[in-house]
Parts: sequence; C-alpha cells; structure tokens
Amino acid sequence: MDKPKGIGDADAMTSPSPAFDVDEDLGRVGVIPAVQARSRALRDRLIRESLTIARQTAFDDVSIIDICAAAGCSIGAFYSRFPDKITLFKAVMVFAAAESGPLLETIVRTAPFDEILTRLVAAQVERYLGQTTFFRSAFKVSLDSSEAWEPFRRNAQNLASAYLERVASHPGIDQDSVSEDLIRFAFQVMYGVLNNTLSNRPGPFLLESGQFPGLLEESMMATMKLRYHAER
Repeated sequence: MDKPKGIGDADAMTSPSPAFDVDEDLGRVGVIPAVQARSRALRDRLIRESLTIARQTAFDDVSIIDICAAAGCSIGAFYSRFPDKITLFKAVMVFAAAESGPLLETIVRTAPFDEILTRLVAAQVERYLGQTTFFRSAFKVSLDSSEAWEPFRRNAQNLASAYLERVASHPGIDQDSVSEDLIRFAFQVMYGVLNNTLSNRPGPFLLESGQFPGLLEESMMATMKLRYHAER
C-alpha cells in the first residue's frame, strides 16, 4: 500500500484535514454570493437557525416566514440570499457537515487505536439518533440533488484517510494485510448501514438497539481484514 500523505509527521497525525471552503460549497448548491460581511452574517444566521429548526421539524413543514422569524429578518432579506427554501436546506447540509466532520475526525486521529472504531461508531449512532428528523430531510433532498450530499461524502473520505494514517503508523499491524480499498469500503459500509437503518428501519437491529454499535464495528473490522503480527 502506498504510504498515506503525512505519515511520519506527528502534526499530520493529530491535525484534522483542512476545513473545506464553506463559501465555495454554498456556491455549488446555489446560494447567492454574499459580498459584504454584514450580508454574510445574516446569511449564516439564516442557515444556523434553519439547522436548529431542521433538527426538530421536517423541513417540508417549515415555512420561509417561520425561518425569517427565527433569524429576525425580512422575507426580502431571505430572497436576496437564497432563491428558494430548498437551496437554504442544501446550505444547512453544508453547515452540518462542516460542524460534524472535524469532531468525528478528531476521534479517529486522537483515540487509542484499539478504541477508534468503538468510539467513532458510538458517536455516529448518537448523532443519527439525535438528528433523525434532519437526516431524513437531508436524504430526501439529496435524492434529487446529489451535490447537496457532497460535504458529507467528503467527510467520509477524510475519516477513511485519517484511519489509514493510523493503520500505517501502527507497529503491530502487518502492513502486507492492509488494503486501502477495503478500509475505505469499511467506512462506506458504516455510512450505508447508518443511512439505511435510519431511513428504512429494516431490522432486526435498529439504531436504538443495544447490539447495533458493536455489530457495526465488527462488520467494519471484518471488511478491513487487517492482520496483526502476533497472529502469524
């Protein structure tokens, strides 16, 4: 396996990936550019208030009047920054990803190696359970606008990259057993199971099931197929 970038650099091992450009991501999803600081401040307030609302109420059930009231602005001020409510929700997804990405990546970079997946899966399950309403709205939006999910997709890639760095620096792991593709697929498995379980509740194990986190962690480990030198 090629050595991941930053291996051997102590700062690289503990520092989260560079934060993505929020303004650039907002532009990609159709937010009207805000040139002045005052305009950006109101734009960001509208997004943050909407994120708070979206964690409690399905976004289809929220009106622009409700959002403007929460942000303390006029409807005209709203439309000078967002062409419609769906664009605002895409911006909410950008902010949500910018908020969660560094928190999750810090777990991968700083937890004792043997506890990384346990802590990460526990944090993910807690996040999904606590934001069920938001994620269901986000899934619905991303079905029609795949670019809206890109910040979350980037977060998943960064998590896998951070884990690869930890694996490459672990003296007990047989590096010949390391497959970058399998490790990245394990993180794909994590998100696929979380998203499907929240959306469709297929059972037999649900997010709130006590066995769910451990089973998901075991599935990720089985997918990675890592070997330790002691096992030889």
